[in-house]
Amino acid sequence: MLEVLNLFKPEQPVIDIEVICSQLGYTSASAYRYVKELSNAGLLVRLPRGYALGPRIIELDRHMTQFDPLLAASRDIVGDLIAQTHLELLISELYDSTVINILQRSGADEQALNFGRGRPMDLFRSATAKVILAYLLPRQLKRLFDNAAPGDLERIGLTWKDFSKAMLRIRKDGYCISEGELDPGKSGIAAPIFDEKGRILGSITLAGNSERFNAFNREFLSTLMIDAARKITSRIAG
Repeated sequence: MLEVLNLFKPEQPVIDIEVICSQLGYTSASAYRYVKELSNAGLLVRLPRGYALGPRIIELDRHMTQFDPLLAASRDIVGDLIAQTHLELLISELYDSTVINILQRSGADEQALNFGRGRPMDLFRSATAKVILAYLLPRQLKRLFDNAAPGDLERIGLTWKDFSKAMLRIRKDGYCISEGELDPGKSGIAAPIFDEKGRILGSITLAGNSERFNAFNREFLSTLMIDAARKITSRIAG
């Protein structure tokens, strides 16, 4: 039933029963039943042209902004990092095979990143996503590698051996740096955040104009990010 919510995209802000049936393969009876249940829960709202996302999602978003454990564990750290670097900061979280930015705070750059809060990110592009990718289980990595498009693998490794080495290098370093992979002229550095069982949960990223970013000593930035990620991880575990 919740797959219905995955149908909403910038180019498809409103859906109807026909769209649900054609894109998800549901029968009309199932589609009507699901939209009724989702509407009763406030997750959908009925419009003249079909169904749009409902007000309950806004309520949940507000709750997450105020009380999400990952955000709560990182608030003061976020402020300190921005004050020290004036770069843009992202907190991102993994679900299924998708990375979502759940927090974006601006630094000194006038032009913000295109991939801000709420935007799903390609697992094979950007330091934000690749530092998460590197800490997935081997079987997860192999599945993602086998299903990846050639264009994705060109940025990491076209063979499983090269891909595995790239992931191992990120784990060994404890951070990942990318340049221009999402926004031309923008660079970023990210470190992994783990849950209380040591599983990869998300990442913290500093990013900004490449000229400003490259003015920093890489060792300084990497130490800053690794320490910040470890503090957040420790707070979540505690």
